[in-house]
Amino acid sequence: MIPKKVHLAWKDKELLNSDSPLIQEGMQKLVDLNPEWEVEISTDEEMDAYLKHHLDESLYALASQWHPVQQTDLWRLIKMYTEGGVYTDIDRFCDTPLDSLTDANTKWVLPVCRDYDFSHDFMMSAPNNPAYKVAIDLYLQRVVEGHTNIYFLGAQTYMHAITYALLGEMVNTDPGKEAFDAIRKKLESTGFITVYKEDPPYHTVIYRGGDNGLDWEQEKRKFYKQSQLTHWSGEW
Repeated sequence: MIPKKVHLAWKDKELLNSDSPLIQEGMQKLVDLNPEWEVEISTDEEMDAYLKHHLDESLYALASQWHPVQQTDLWRLIKMYTEGGVYTDIDRFCDTPLDSLTDANTKWVLPVCRDYDFSHDFMMSAPNNPAYKVAIDLYLQRVVEGHTNIYFLGAQTYMHAITYALLGEMVNTDPGKEAFDAIRKKLESTGFITVYKEDPPYHTVIYRGGDNGLDWEQEKRKFYKQSQLTHWSGEW
């Protein structure tokens, strides 16, 4: 029901050759723990081609001018809706096999970041998930309306889309513990959605090991510097 395919996005195909602890304790572990899963790394050029194939000409003309992070945000939604499987950001630690996250009834694994929002950096679903279609349409609608803020278009739009698709109303990020507990209860009652509460970076849906002695923030900064990249926030 959920295809055994992992979608990653990075500037080149050499991601797993990095000796960065962030990658070795993250995406390399994910590969090692899931030998039956196909892992596909899409470069910026491949993401651009994918968007060009799936968007009409006017929308692609907008998308082709975006920051790579914006392109990745939309690409992951279209990729997951069209193909299903798993999308994960490359900066997550991993020690948990993907097959352990599902059972025979699971069509969607939906992590929640604390009581704040739905985790935008890990998606696991069967293809043709209607909530992802809502997210795609809402993302594009907001772009056409002139929105450019990366966080608003990415994580916040994802939160709005998922809650609208599942609950019939858009719920803002950080609605409070009581509100999120009620949301989780409704989702779990479906029987096909597995909800997992995350406390990143040391306790997530694919990493249960706790503090591993690595400073996640510093390792990420070092890896970006090594890769000659600037964080989307512009802060480092």
